[in-house]
Amino acid sequence: MPNFSSFQTNPDNLRALIFGRDPSTSTDLPLLTDPSGNLTTVILGGTITSVLGTTITAGTLSSVGSVDTLLDGTITSVLGATITAGTLSSVGSVGTLLGGTITSVLGATITAGTLSSVGSVGTLLGGTITSVLGATITAGTLSAVGTLLGGTITSVLGATITAGTLSSVGSVGTLLDGTITSVLGATITAGTLSAVGTLLGGTITSVLGATITAGTLSSVGSVGTLLDGTITSVLGATITAGTLSAVGTLLGGTITSVLGATITAGTLSAVGALLGGTITSVLGATITAGTLSSVGSVGTLLDGTITSVLGATITAGTLDSVTFISQRSFVEESFIGIPTADAYTPLPAQTTSVLGTYSYFVVNTGANPVNTRVEISADGTNYFIDTTGDNPLPAGSVDVIVPARFLKYTRLSYQSATPGAASAINVIFDAQGT
Repeated sequence: MPNFSSFQTNPDNLRALIFGRDPSTSTDLPLLTDPSGNLTTVILGGTITSVLGTTITAGTLSSVGSVDTLLDGTITSVLGATITAGTLSSVGSVGTLLGGTITSVLGATITAGTLSSVGSVGTLLGGTITSVLGATITAGTLSAVGTLLGGTITSVLGATITAGTLSSVGSVGTLLDGTITSVLGATITAGTLSAVGTLLGGTITSVLGATITAGTLSSVGSVGTLLDGTITSVLGATITAGTLSAVGTLLGGTITSVLGATITAGTLSAVGALLGGTITSVLGATITAGTLSSVGSVGTLLDGTITSVLGATITAGTLDSVTFISQRSFVEESFIGIPTADAYTPLPAQTTSVLGTYSYFVVNTGANPVNTRVEISADGTNYFIDTTGDNPLPAGSVDVIVPARFLKYTRLSYQSATPGAASAINVIFDAQGT
């Protein structure tokens, strides 16, 4: 009807009804619209290519191919979806996230649930993680951790572990601060411990410039070098070598051997025997008892008391005060039952360089007379006849021979007075020191 409008001038007469058929009953039903002409009936199927500023208040989307950008609106429930990009400005509550990937979260809090797999988290700015199993935190700061059951911490700066147990720690580079309440069976290879109550066990391989202010070391295997510090009390220890710069008082203990050490000051209350070592300088000390088996050289003895000296030589210096000298040193050597022969035979020589007075006591214990003489030498090889005895000395007679001259070495020679008539003698050498 191309010219229908020329006969129908009323617009209401131009309206038409659009019907749809219900497939189950084959009944034709009209489609409803709002006053603006929009369909108000729910779309059960089809494709919507573009939606701007719409709110889907209810219903179910059975399948959505792809949504480029969700500008606004509210999604009440999503099952099995993946949000590949974009920003969620506000999420009220998510009961359970069954699957999918979240690329970036800022300022969120996950209150409960389980994250089965997390690829990488750049920075966790805030929130609370109640439990983590088998994770590795490579960097960042944990403000508070209740219990760390497992995992690896590669770097910790300025943290304090208040409680708990570390079952195994591979290596700690530097512990800057904090408090460790208890350590069992650990090894600290380097660093400084500002305060330690009691070290029950373990091995400290190297300590530089540290001070142990209190506590007890039950056992120390070996200390290479103690560079500095103060040891307030040592019980039953052995110092095998090194230098003690200052010792107040050594109350007890045993020093078995000291090689190349220097005791600069202090008091030794009792020393059994000093077998070896070198004392370079002693000021104001008193050695009350004991024996010095060998002393190389003493430069200057400034003060003190020497109760007894045997066989020593003071080569130089000054004795400011001597109470008394009980006796000079005495030396004696005996040669008993010496058989004589036709030629002169010498006894072993005596070193007379430090002796003042000395003589030979001769007894003829044989049946025939003997001849004796004293010989002296400066080099111990070439001897000069100094004095002859009361020759011939009859059997059973006694003679005393006193040398007339002084040289470093002195000896007695003897022979049978009658060739072929041997005898025997006893000789005793007596001397006093100078």
